[in-house]
Amino acid sequence: MNNKLIKFTFIFLLISIVDAQWESRTAFTIEKGRKEIGLLSPLRIGLQNGSELVINKFLLMPNISIKQGRPAFNQWSMAQRFQIEYPSLGMKWLQSPLGMELGDPNMFALISPEFNIPQMLSFYTEIIGTTGSITNGRLTLNGGIGFSLNGKDLSDDATIDLPIIYPRLSIYYNQILVKMGGEYNKQITDKISYLIDYDMYLMPNGRGRYAFEQKGLIVWERTEKFRILFGYKLIAGEYPFGTQAHFLPLLDLQFGW
Repeated sequence: MNNKLIKFTFIFLLISIVDAQWESRTAFTIEKGRKEIGLLSPLRIGLQNGSELVINKFLLMPNISIKQGRPAFNQWSMAQRFQIEYPSLGMKWLQSPLGMELGDPNMFALISPEFNIPQMLSFYTEIIGTTGSITNGRLTLNGGIGFSLNGKDLSDDATIDLPIIYPRLSIYYNQILVKMGGEYNKQITDKISYLIDYDMYLMPNGRGRYAFEQKGLIVWERTEKFRILFGYKLIAGEYPFGTQAHFLPLLDLQFGW
């Protein structure tokens, strides 16, 4: 029972961390010098010239992105984001070493040790547009495309068939990923707001070809230095074994300074 609980917690944290790396958020960037980090969300650093740097805390799967503000289009604030990720070290780690330390080699083997994990990189770029204000309702739309290098040497049977993880790692099996989405954010009180978003992942040439994700969050911003986010995420997608839907709870504590 304890092993099952440990495995469930491990998978839940892994899903949450991987999910956070692909969040587009709005076209706005945080101000120069400000830093934000969450228990599950990545480190965000405000840079000069309207730029924002995002660094993944999960060091076994390094992921870094930069968001740069662009000239406005009519009533839309615009930004572009570029992301690079190196997954090989993390995927090799998921082949079992933690399970071996606990005396059960297959316990955390999300990828069978029989498969070779090549050295790979992925590049993702997207355009983000935001209109409106948080007091009256703020709408954000985004769309992007990603490519991978050296993924052709990765076996199609070495997939991690879990919600959130599968579509994000599919870029290494299919060499291409298309993502589109949007979010709506509105303030309820001075300290409380809600957010609803929707993302669609298209995975050409893959055995799982699509994934749809919808999230709802309540955000309590106690101060500029601390906020709590809680809600849910619905996922419906196609996996190598067929279609499936999932419901996941969401919770994060975020800090800023």
